[in-house]
Parts: sequence; structure tokens; C-alpha cells
Amino acid sequence: MIKIIIKFVKEAIRELHKVTWPTRPTVIRLTIGVLIVSIIFAIFVGLVDLGITKGLRGLLNLVPSKQTTTSTIPQSIDINPDDIQIETTPVN
Repeated sequence: MIKIIIKFVKEAIRELHKVTWPTRPTVIRLTIGVLIVSIIFAIFVGLVDLGITKGLRGLLNLVPSKQTTTSTIPQSIDINPDDIQIETTPVN
């Protein structure tokens, strides 16, 4: 088992030597690009969210609201442990 793991690690290191790694300026340029795209996307999503929120609020303001009266509010119900009855039958 150990031999298999050692062989795998050696092969992985051998393959990593074949990789063409990007230069520092390339990494910096690509990182800045990702940050710019992320910021633009965040602004876009925020504006869409704001537009949808304002639109829905506008639509909801067109619908007349129903006035609730005290008769439609449910009253609390008091339940005591003695009020609960359970009937059980023995299992043979």
C-alpha cells in the first residue's frame, strides 16, 4: 500500500515538472481581470435586484390592502396535559 502511494506521489511530481506555469505578470493581469468582472457582475446583480424590488413594491401598492379586524385574529388556546387522552391496546 505504501509503495502505491509513493509511486503516485513520484508520478505526480514528475507531471508537475511538465506543467508550463504562468509568469507573475500573467497571474497579476488575470487576477485583476477576474476582480473587475466580479465587481461588474455584483453591480449588475445589485441593480437587477433593486429594480425587481422597486417594481414589486410598485405593483403591491396598486393592490388595495385588506384591513384586519380583531375578529379575524385567532385567540390563543390553552391546553393542559390532563386534556390529552391516549388509548393504547397491548400488542400480543
